Amino acid sequence: MIKRIISTILATALVASVAIAFPQERAAALVGTTVVTAGGAGIFPAGASFNGIELAGGTFGVGAQSTSTGTANGDLEVQLNGTSIIGLSQWITITGWITQATLNADGTITLNGTGTLDMGDGTAPAGGLPLVANVSVSGIQVTIGGTAVPMLPKSDGSITIE
Repeated sequence: MIKRIISTILATALVASVAIAFPQERAAALVGTTVVTAGGAGIFPAGASFNGIELAGGTFGVGAQSTSTGTANGDLEVQLNGTSIIGLSQWITITGWITQATLNADGTITLNGTGTLDMGDGTAPAGGLPLVANVSVSGIQVTIGGTAVPMLPKSDGSITIE
C-alpha cells in the first residue's frame, strides 16, 4: 500500500516538474510543439506478463514536450506490480529519458529514448536500454530493451496529448 502511495506521489511530482520546466508561455512560443502529460494507474487484463512475472496492475507518469522536428525532452516512469513465479509480490520499475517523439495520425504519440529497467528482484537495474512508449488517452504501452510490456489501460488518472 505504501509503495502505491509513493509511486502515485512520484508520478504526480514528475508531471508537475515537467509543467514547471516547460511553462505554457514557452510552449506557446514554439511552433508545432506537442506536449504529453500523464499520471495514473491501471489494471492489466488476465494473463498479462512481463519477463515471466504475472502482472496485476501499475502506475505511470509521463511528461514530455516535442518540437516540430521530432526532438523531445521529457521523463517517463512506469511501475508494474505482479507476482513472481514462486508467488511473491514483485514491483518492476521502468524509468526513461525521452529524446524523440512522433505525433501519430490517430492522436496517439510515440516517445523514444533511453531507459532503465529494475526488475525488483534484487538484481542490479539495467540501464542504457532503448525505450519506446506508445501513449494514447486510454493507456500506455512500453517497450524496454526490445521487450514489450502489455498495454496498461488507464483506469484512474489523466492522459493529455496536446
